[in-house]
Amino acid sequence: MRYKKVLLIILSPVLLYFFLHSLFSINKLNAQTINKIDREESETRALCVLGQKVKGFPFYVYKDAESGENNFFPTGYMGDYGSFKVDPYCREAVYKGKSCIKVTYNLDVNRTYGWIGLYWQYPPNNWANIPKAYDLTGAVKLTFWARGERGGEVISKFQFGGITGQYRDSGVASIGPVILSKKWKKYTIDLRKIDNPIIVGYEDKQCWPFMHPLTRVIGGFCWATNLKANDDKGIIFYLDEIRFENK
Repeated sequence: MRYKKVLLIILSPVLLYFFLHSLFSINKLNAQTINKIDREESETRALCVLGQKVKGFPFYVYKDAESGENNFFPTGYMGDYGSFKVDPYCREAVYKGKSCIKVTYNLDVNRTYGWIGLYWQYPPNNWANIPKAYDLTGAVKLTFWARGERGGEVISKFQFGGITGQYRDSGVASIGPVILSKKWKKYTIDLRKIDNPIIVGYEDKQCWPFMHPLTRVIGGFCWATNLKANDDKGIIFYLDEIRFENK
């Protein structure tokens, strides 16, 4: 009996340690589970945030430099962003109106990645971290006009949507590569057949069926190009009349 008491006295701290350790582990696991659920609920709420419903079409990304009908902002610089310039006030042989957009890719400065790109975003600098967007339900296409300075300039991709993050774009569609002509030419991105369950979040049953590829748009328009596609040469190209249409 005496040995049992001594053994119990010796083992009591050990048993207490394992009991407390187990209790702490259970509480930690419960806290992790709760945090995971909170994150999932937060992501669900983010996915369910719809954009501001537009009142009519055409809905412009860019009409003229000073137009009050412009609804997106050229703030999403990507790649070698220090090596190109964007002039939305260009008046060199514009397609329509008073101005067009001129993009100049200069290879002599800040050449690191070998590619460049630019998003027109809403609101400005929105990389899916701001719960604001446009609901463009009803639009069937995104159209724009483009031309090259010399002709033969290659744009890897023209794109609608595709910005990822908490308040991400609800869809993405693109065309490319596109070889530009020296003359103005109209291009169209078809928005009627978008099917992007990963980006849209169709897996989130709480947001379906009212979630749609056009219900939250923050990246209204985007282009990207690279050096390899242009034989390691700098390029100049122009854009005009970028707009969403419903027919």
